[in-house]
Amino acid sequence: MPGSTTSRPRGLLAARRRSPLLRLVALAAGLASLTFLAALAPAAGGEASGVTSAGALQDGCRRCKGRGVKDCPKHDDIDRDFEGRVLFCSVAAGCEDCGGTLVIDCDRCDGGPESAAAEERRAAITAWMERSEVAKHFERNVPRCETDHFELVLDVAGKFKVGRKKIDGHRLMHLVADDTSFVAAGVAEHFEVKPEEDYFAKMRMWMWPTSKDHVEAVRAFMNTSARGDFKLLGRDPVFSVWQEPGLFATAQGIRTVFTHNASHMLVSNLLRELDISPHGGGWLDAGLGHWHEYARFDRSVQYCIEEASALDNFSNGVWRAAIRKMCERAASKGRTLLPSLFNKTTTSMTAPEQAICWSFYDWLVAEHPSALRPILMGLKQKTDARELLKEHLGMGLLKAEEAWREWVSDTYPKKEKTR
Repeated sequence: MPGSTTSRPRGLLAARRRSPLLRLVALAAGLASLTFLAALAPAAGGEASGVTSAGALQDGCRRCKGRGVKDCPKHDDIDRDFEGRVLFCSVAAGCEDCGGTLVIDCDRCDGGPESAAAEERRAAITAWMERSEVAKHFERNVPRCETDHFELVLDVAGKFKVGRKKIDGHRLMHLVADDTSFVAAGVAEHFEVKPEEDYFAKMRMWMWPTSKDHVEAVRAFMNTSARGDFKLLGRDPVFSVWQEPGLFATAQGIRTVFTHNASHMLVSNLLRELDISPHGGGWLDAGLGHWHEYARFDRSVQYCIEEASALDNFSNGVWRAAIRKMCERAASKGRTLLPSLFNKTTTSMTAPEQAICWSFYDWLVAEHPSALRPILMGLKQKTDARELLKEHLGMGLLKAEEAWREWVSDTYPKKEKTR
């Protein structure tokens, strides 16, 4: 071809005119050149790509559907669904075959596009497992998982009935992870949370199989003593409890206590590391704790009250009709319900008083959602709650009670539906 300067076409044409042996030699030389150029490709792309030419050429096979990996047979679809909603899980990480990645190498090919990601995931899981102070202290693989906002330990024994099925502690831990994530999403919505800016720590929540393990964990990691449940709010929140048979023998009992306390922990660490209950915010703290539990389970049975285990549940945890009746009785006697609660801490309230706080918070969520964040910020700055209502609701406490009662009358049923 006139003007052409490439030599390879002439060589190939020449090869066609030569003997078969010479043609094979020429083809071999061509293949060697291509191999040499392919070896140079990563260097030309620099180290940033982190992928070798061999890795780039791995396309998997039909057996692995072009992935280079296969699903680990020791994990079913339920496991994959659960594990996909947490960052790490020590139980999954304990799998000898996949190390928690949920995949294994395909034995029919040299890898594929998912191979590198699987290795990176395995390395991340290994590093996470090695960082666990809990596992190091107890010298065993303590069942635990991590989400965006929580580090959970659920070291419990036995099977737990959920619906018509029974599940083990591992799957129950994942249900608890879902519950706490539900709470985090609700808190984020109510208080317009910017997670990267508004939180200062992850919430640590632990349930141990025995009182001995609970006492030891609190001693080792909190440098204090506790026989009953232990809760630290504000800075680096921690909640620790053990699987007391009378309280936490069921999946529902375990899930509700985690859900309820997750609310208190998140809000105590939100915006400023401060528990608002001792600073005039007990009404809000109590209300939101019950609100998220009620939103998750259609009732609230957990109370942050001293000697709470000795209490009977107020109205069996189903409150709307009961609160409506309470408001009607108070109105008939000319009594107010809210003013006395604004001076109490969460733990000093009775069960019915906490139910009132739940309902008042329910009203704020429904009618004044934009006021929640500034009210919480004001309580964190130790501003008087009555002043905050005037500023952000445009009404004093007595007017707010009137508006709340009217809303309860319009919204809550006279009688709860039969379950």
